[in-house]
Amino acid sequence: MNPARLRMLIQGGFLAFMTWTGYRHQVLGGGPTGVPPVDALCPFGGMESLYSFMASGTWLRRVAPSSLVLLAIVVLTALLVGRVFCGWICPLGTLGEWTAKLSRKLGIRQRELPEPVDRPLRFLKYAVLALIIVFTWKLGTLAWRAYDPWVAWMHLSAGIEGMAEAPWSFVVLFVTVIGASLFIERFWCRYLCPLGALLAPFQKVSLFKVRRSEEHCIHCHICARSCPVRLDPESVEVTASAECISCGACVSGCPKEKALFFGTRSRVLSVTAVGLLGVGLFLGGYGLAKVAGIWSTYAPPPVAQLAADPTSGIFGWMDIRKVSETVGLPAEKVLEITGLTADTPLDKPIKEITDDEAFREALAAWFAAQKESPAPAPPSSPVNPDEIKGSMTMEEVASTYGVEGSAVFEKAGWPSDLPLDKPLKEIATDLGKEVSEIREAVKALVVKQ
Repeated sequence: MNPARLRMLIQGGFLAFMTWTGYRHQVLGGGPTGVPPVDALCPFGGMESLYSFMASGTWLRRVAPSSLVLLAIVVLTALLVGRVFCGWICPLGTLGEWTAKLSRKLGIRQRELPEPVDRPLRFLKYAVLALIIVFTWKLGTLAWRAYDPWVAWMHLSAGIEGMAEAPWSFVVLFVTVIGASLFIERFWCRYLCPLGALLAPFQKVSLFKVRRSEEHCIHCHICARSCPVRLDPESVEVTASAECISCGACVSGCPKEKALFFGTRSRVLSVTAVGLLGVGLFLGGYGLAKVAGIWSTYAPPPVAQLAADPTSGIFGWMDIRKVSETVGLPAEKVLEITGLTADTPLDKPIKEITDDEAFREALAAWFAAQKESPAPAPPSSPVNPDEIKGSMTMEEVASTYGVEGSAVFEKAGWPSDLPLDKPLKEIATDLGKEVSEIREAVKALVVKQ
């Protein structure tokens, strides 16, 4: 197959898959049983959360281990075969490139910035990268998310509500990624993309680069006209520019065999081989992470973080009941604090009911106020195991009577690995058991002590 056609098919496949994933996320929500959010499927999220993960072992809100896995994969790929991710996989790059192709078909003349403007402007993406990393690591939140065009694309199916959530991200998408590409191909990639800036240094030291044979080159300048990021392979023996996206357009467009090729000093690869190798590394890395059990698109906050801030475990895919369980408040109290009416459905995702971030902030403010005011004396704990109620969790039982939760389950003849934070009556119903069995087990264990 023609390398250019193959690359277009691969680009379209990734763009279609990710767009479908974004739509499914809007329909099904996120969480352990939903569809991964955009932040968990973006390599740049791994960079944004890297400091938090290394410093405390925690992930920034909305980011998950999958982001760090993807970051490692695209960096490794760039080291071996260059920025194949940018040239063959990245949906934003595809949007910019395809927009330019459409503009040419519509008769819109492509333009190029003058060299004195173009060259310094390419450093702007490094400044964007630095600003994002500094603010994200300092603030401990995804500072870039409100402006990220990829977030906008993945929320297109949410309609007006999606635009209202992050309006500036849609401005960036339609102005710099799509709009500007009508006149300057891959404008976003050249001048603004922070992930491109992150991968650029790895391109310079990549194993396989575009090389030129002076013996076979006929100096037709077609390679320069074919390059989507305005490089000139004809002017050098090895294209070591960090701007190269390893798309192979220059090699495919060269009319003279052996004049341009991907390779090292001793080995030559075709455009197809480079592309398939890069895509194979990307998909293979994902598969390996799945098999190794390190691929996860959902990262619940650790227990210590939840204890300090119960609202850190609230996400838009949760319903009121799940929020109630997470923060330890009755559903009615959650509705009251967040200003929702009493007839609000308890089984509907909060992102479909209201602004989930405003919802979480209202609860966070309430918890902060409680910490500042004297806490009421806790109700006295039951002393007699016969007073254990079905609404209690095993965590509460274990804390009250000084016993191991798993030991109580085992003594009662229940599976020892049952959840400790679930009401006993719910577990008993699931197992077809009686809470009275737990009471008798606690009695036996307390007597032994």
